[in-house]
Amino acid sequence: MQIELADQVHIITGAGRGIGLATAQMVAQSGGTPVLVARTESEITAAADALVAAGHKAEPFAADLSDEGQCAALVKHVVATYGRVDGLINNAGGPNVVANLVMSKEPDWRSAFDLNVFAVMRLTKLCIRQMIRAKRGRIVTISSVAGKIGAAYTASYSASKGAVDAFMRSVAREVAKVGITANAVCPWHVDTQRLRDSMEKRGKLFGKTGEAYFAEIAATNPQNRILDVDEVAATVMFLLSEQARGINGQAINVCGGMVMGV
Repeated sequence: MQIELADQVHIITGAGRGIGLATAQMVAQSGGTPVLVARTESEITAAADALVAAGHKAEPFAADLSDEGQCAALVKHVVATYGRVDGLINNAGGPNVVANLVMSKEPDWRSAFDLNVFAVMRLTKLCIRQMIRAKRGRIVTISSVAGKIGAAYTASYSASKGAVDAFMRSVAREVAKVGITANAVCPWHVDTQRLRDSMEKRGKLFGKTGEAYFAEIAATNPQNRILDVDEVAATVMFLLSEQARGINGQAINVCGGMVMGV
């Protein structure tokens, strides 16, 4: 099935690399205009320039989403420039701090919730105002199956993802009658640099190398592998489409069968 997003504008956070970048590329290739958002301006500028050079539309916007004013400036700019916000993909995530609960620090918890929950709330709130006027819109938040089943040594991350799943369900109920959908996509482990950095830290807890720990994690998956970013981005793309208008308030697992039934 070909996803068609011609003339649509989609804000994608954390778009400099990984899932966010893959999603931005797919949005652009489907005729839409991705607004690539991240703190690191050089990354998103390079990514947007590459898409434009390939004949697509794209725009970078550097912002720290933990800052309420910068969130507001982002949405104001997009509306002023394009007159619309068709979709918001909340992909930017806080640091996945590896520590057991006893050793975890409250500032790390606050950092995780600030970006994984509060930034998502801020941007969703701002974009939904525009979507209600248009009587159409898509909110997709990248969550994690860790928010459903928990993950040892990353309690702050798991808790923040559980919170954002609940937030998406609440939003979905509020806007269901006005043509807007709100969903979460819940991967397990996806092969990104952030994951590899996390595996390196986790491996040290058990006296192992990052590569060895990475291989052990892959072996726990029913498909005996780590997922790739395109699989997650493709799920996001379907949720952005008109064909997915009946999917609302869901937290969809993309995990190779690691988690079933929840």
